[in-house]
Amino acid sequence: MTIEYQPTISDKILVNPDIGITDHQTIDIKDNPNWNIPSYPTTSVVYFRWYWEQLEPNKGQYNYKLIDDTIRAAQKANKKVVIRFMTLAGLNETYYSPKSQDTKKILGIPCWLKKQLDPHTHNRCSNDNSFVIDYNNIIFKKNLQQFITAMGKRYDHNPNILRLDVGLVGTWGEWHLATHYKGKRPTLGHIGYTTAELIPYIDMMRNAFPNKMLSIDLGSPDDAFASYATKHGLGWRADCLGDWAKGWNHMQQGYPQTLRHIEGKQTKDIKSNTSDKFDDPLFLSRWEKAPVDFEICDTMLQWAQQPTIYTQQKVKQTFTTALTLHASLLNLKSSPIPKEYQALLNNFQKKIGYRFILNKVTLSSSFIPGKLIKITSTWKNVGVAPSYNNYPIVWRIVNKKHKVIAYFNTKNNITHWLPAKNLDGISPTYNQNNDFTLPKNIQPGEYILEVGLVTPHTHNAAVSIAINNKDNNRWYSLIHFIIK
Repeated sequence: MTIEYQPTISDKILVNPDIGITDHQTIDIKDNPNWNIPSYPTTSVVYFRWYWEQLEPNKGQYNYKLIDDTIRAAQKANKKVVIRFMTLAGLNETYYSPKSQDTKKILGIPCWLKKQLDPHTHNRCSNDNSFVIDYNNIIFKKNLQQFITAMGKRYDHNPNILRLDVGLVGTWGEWHLATHYKGKRPTLGHIGYTTAELIPYIDMMRNAFPNKMLSIDLGSPDDAFASYATKHGLGWRADCLGDWAKGWNHMQQGYPQTLRHIEGKQTKDIKSNTSDKFDDPLFLSRWEKAPVDFEICDTMLQWAQQPTIYTQQKVKQTFTTALTLHASLLNLKSSPIPKEYQALLNNFQKKIGYRFILNKVTLSSSFIPGKLIKITSTWKNVGVAPSYNNYPIVWRIVNKKHKVIAYFNTKNNITHWLPAKNLDGISPTYNQNNDFTLPKNIQPGEYILEVGLVTPHTHNAAVSIAINNKDNNRWYSLIHFIIK
């Protein structure tokens, strides 16, 4: 006997693991009683950045508690963490404090190290962060290596860390020296750093975190480190999504120039100052194996204050750009979402990252205890990126009282379920054929076939599927059948 079931597709926003909008330096700004920003989307990922001085205030004494507490709080909220370690802040940038007189300028590097590197630092580090790190300094590199090695030893296998940004170089970890070189082009290549001098900072993170996905800022057309990184398996991220400022801006000049530069399609008006350039002709297809993340310029609230620039069309174009480049995460900086942009953001959330639909299920069996049961299913990913973590299919049988009678594990890997290559393209169909044996002791009666995409090595369904179907903790009831 064969039973077919074809679910109807859901158009709801799904909050799924590892994708979507991120909280920024907070676990949950939406429902946080201190902030209470109900317009901010529900998130599954939180993004935290820490300066080195916060994590190693004394040589060899690491502030693991700061990271551990953050990870535990995120885990309690059923969220994962993206982390960046940084070494340099903006000129005169201070740590936030409710009392202005308590503000302290951010050194970036620990004071004990600054005393070794900066001849103007005496017994105590003054409230001055104008010192610019020489990233070729042997003492700096040796101490940073020890710090990153310690971080990797503790956190490389932590399942609640989604990925890490390689942000060891430059202002805010963005691989430039903005604010310290006013009036000059602050890119690393323009200042004189070669790719060979910067690669060790990428490899430092790769060696310390071999089991974690890493990503890196794109840099600029003056630099070539990003292409080295993406050729070696890193994902990439870009800041200032949505910058449509008059004159030069990221959307019309910055991104296109940098992408062409990384692919090796250099334009005549941009010349690299790095002497050892690494092209990555496959850069725009790297999303198939490694993630793409964005962070917006300013906030959407600030966009709304410039309505002549941030029109509905421009904001839609901003989101379309991120989707076209196969984004998985977007950092909206935990700021309120203006009503005029809410519908655009809602549509964006339905496409970012992966989005799986179950098109059809066919169940074939004689429905007799101990006999074969065959489950054939077809799936599509109608998002814009794969899931970079596997959440395998598990089928289960429940009785009318919703008691689980049997689980059927599969060996499928959903990281292979790619979406359409183009935003308006047709997604591939993925067929799943599974054969199992009904339990010999199953009693005659009515049962239900359910499906879940689970956390590996568990029966905890983790992923919401885009179908209209009554689900029970992300288990979806599909076919009713009778055991004879």
